[in-house]
Amino acid sequence: TILDAISLSYGASHPMLKGGTIISCMLESIYAHGSVFAREGAIADPSEKLRKRNFLRHLPAIELTAGIQKTYIPKQSTSYFDDGNTRSIPEMEGGRVMIQIIGGNGDESSLNSQKTDQIIVKEGIKIIADFGVSSFSSNSETNVNEFPELDIFEGSKLCTFILGTFDGCVIFHLRPQVMVEPRVSTGPNVFNPLEAYEIDFSGSSLSLRIKECSLNLGHRRVIVPTETTFAVNVIKSLVNMSFEGTTQCELSWDFQGSSPILQVTSPGNTPAQSSHEDRQQVPVLIKDLCQGRLNMEISPVGGLSFTQASTSREDKEGLYDWKFFNAIVSPDEDSPTRIRDVLYDKKTMYK
Repeated sequence: TILDAISLSYGASHPMLKGGTIISCMLESIYAHGSVFAREGAIADPSEKLRKRNFLRHLPAIELTAGIQKTYIPKQSTSYFDDGNTRSIPEMEGGRVMIQIIGGNGDESSLNSQKTDQIIVKEGIKIIADFGVSSFSSNSETNVNEFPELDIFEGSKLCTFILGTFDGCVIFHLRPQVMVEPRVSTGPNVFNPLEAYEIDFSGSSLSLRIKECSLNLGHRRVIVPTETTFAVNVIKSLVNMSFEGTTQCELSWDFQGSSPILQVTSPGNTPAQSSHEDRQQVPVLIKDLCQGRLNMEISPVGGLSFTQASTSREDKEGLYDWKFFNAIVSPDEDSPTRIRDVLYDKKTMYK
């Protein structure tokens, strides 16, 4: 099936809440195609005592693809988001979405299992959501509490502007959990849904490219270098139905050889309106941290740890390796030594 276009407009307000929201969006060229068929031996008996492991096996086999070729926020619309503290005006062009739902197509009863480019999912059901936006922007203002010691006075606002693109792919695979050993002394509890299924997010990814970004607060401004990129790749992520499990992902960033710049002028003025002679500026990061890659692990209890890192530092290899980031988020007995080495490094303190 194909739909030429759909126009959506979402609004929210409440008499006891400040602000309001109106978002208008155009969805063009919506399509869907696929097939659904019963599996051999599948049953649906309401009187049967449910065993959670049998549920996925009796679902219909499915191969469905749906998507939107183009989505955008019309420029003539009055879209905005306001929660009473932050007001944002979004813009978006060239959005796309494609969703695939696959499950049970590895059975012998599948008529399409001979395709060479077909994704085979014998156990459970897999959802693949691929999306991207060729251009998006957001112009927002946020109320900031008064902090006179930092020259932040009543009525100050944090003004943020961001322009960029993003792409991503989220993979969600729900399947029966492999029981290596019983979880309780009486054996596996097949009626407990938390011990019956597991969710695999491995292979998911997200990337963001910033074309322009700035943050303004009174007489201070931070400018992010153009073409800055951030990326997250999920190497392995396996959790149960209560989202307890382990995750390994790769984080990478690249400021294109430049550091974000902090600009400051005299209170009462703004860096944008001040001349070059009337404002001071300093890089936020040293060159070694302007590009890098980290392998991050998330434990079942939510703890963070880093195992590998890559930076552009050449003259003193190892100062900003994974131990440096671990000293910040997961300190151990070696962390004070690592922080001391950073503080004693002349290049770090003077650059």
